Amino acid sequence: MRLDQVGLPGGILKVKLIGPLDIAGAGEIDAPFSAISSKNNKVIVDFKDVTFLASIGIRLLVKAARDIAKRNGRLVVFSATDDARKVLRSTGIDTIVRVVADEATAITACG
Repeated sequence: MRLDQVGLPGGILKVKLIGPLDIAGAGEIDAPFSAISSKNNKVIVDFKDVTFLASIGIRLLVKAARDIAKRNGRLVVFSATDDARKVLRSTGIDTIVRVVADEATAITACG
């Protein structure tokens, strides 16, 4: 799992995840993702290149979203594959982590 990040206007941090968000992938990005969620109030996560989503990956997202929400911020996932979107919806995580179609909508949702 690879994690790339870039700052956007308005204090938004865009995080791009690439690869499987399984136990190994979540282990690789746990520390950097925790650091991101502890320092940023507006985070959008590009899920387009996430090839697999396991429960450990969902836990990572929920923890980050809750950490950010404690500071009145927001974490938004966008461009999730159909499979990832189904997993997020069926587990009810989409009530904690907002899931939107594209980057522009994610930026608006964070603002």
